[in-house]
Amino acid sequence: MTAVVESTLSHPPDIESMTLAELRTRLDEIMRIEAVFASEKIRITARMHDMTRDEKPVYVVPETELMTHGGLSGREARAVLSRAQTVQTAPEFGDLLAQGLTTVGHIDALQSGLRTAAQNAPAFLDLLPDLAQAARTLPVGDFAKLVRSTAQSVVTDDGLSTLDRQRRSTYLKIWNDADGMTHLRGAFDPESGAALQGAIKRRVESMFHSGDEVAVMPWVEPNDYRQARAVVALACRSHDQAGHDAMREPRAEVIVHVDLNTLTHGLHSKSIRHTEFAADLPVETIRRMACEANVIPVVLDGESVPLDVGRSKRLATVHQRRALEASYTTCAIPECEVPYHHCQIHHIDYWESGGPTDLDNMVPLCSRHHHAAHEGGWVLRLEPRSRTLTVKRC
Repeated sequence: MTAVVESTLSHPPDIESMTLAELRTRLDEIMRIEAVFASEKIRITARMHDMTRDEKPVYVVPETELMTHGGLSGREARAVLSRAQTVQTAPEFGDLLAQGLTTVGHIDALQSGLRTAAQNAPAFLDLLPDLAQAARTLPVGDFAKLVRSTAQSVVTDDGLSTLDRQRRSTYLKIWNDADGMTHLRGAFDPESGAALQGAIKRRVESMFHSGDEVAVMPWVEPNDYRQARAVVALACRSHDQAGHDAMREPRAEVIVHVDLNTLTHGLHSKSIRHTEFAADLPVETIRRMACEANVIPVVLDGESVPLDVGRSKRLATVHQRRALEASYTTCAIPECEVPYHHCQIHHIDYWESGGPTDLDNMVPLCSRHHHAAHEGGWVLRLEPRSRTLTVKRC
């Protein structure tokens, strides 16, 4: 690996002359090189910590050193510190990273698993050899799913301790920059986060369906702009000139996906118990929410709600979106990990060409793949029964 790094620094490759196979090989090399450098940053951080405990201690703040001499932002420096703690707990993953056999994404996924396991961490750590073996071959997305399911399998309190930790970790910071722009950064537990995201999502959909035209800077996504306006609208209720409420606030809508067996009998090996934004909730929390909610089953065969509307509507209905959300957690393109709620509903047979707004003709696509389907020459075919999607790249 050292030879590869030295060769790269002394003889940069001619990217413009590379074939696709050579570009892929180069990406693999870069991934391994970045892993080695990431490992070294972690080891440097650990050494700085040790310096404060030496016989002749040197008082040093690793985060500051990473920012000053490593060129990292505060957020990046804190990520290195966090990974160092994870590697200290799971040294075999540190070894894999040092050899370029895994990535920081795998370390971050393992860290998330440790948080989920909480007080059950010893049982989770017993499974590290199997996870380390999986980290050698699985891409980050698949490995994260494996870690998540593994951590959940050792939790003995239905995830209540995890939810309690998440609630105590909820925060929101607000500050203004030199340009006068207000910034927000925070984290919310799954229950309150789902309520917040749901309220924002409903407002964004309302803006979009109203045909609003947004004028934004080139680097701002229109829906990101709508989300910002939605947050302001939720925080500051609009009033008309007479001082009366000009906008009736809808009741917050929180959508939870749970299978009947889990809801009635508790967790099992294939339990589904997450919000529409893919955050897990304890079963008891879901049962409590169900006591105060309208429980709407998602029926995929069109018998209970009108899921197929043909040419009567151009955009997918609320019921259709819920049905699609029950079938997809991410973009429909294989191996794409963009969450469903960041996707747009795409007509396989274009609406403009006579395609119907029916479930058998719709899939969720992220912005990148939506553009590829419309402007990149991609041809999509959907098998109605299995919903298997085939992609032909022209």
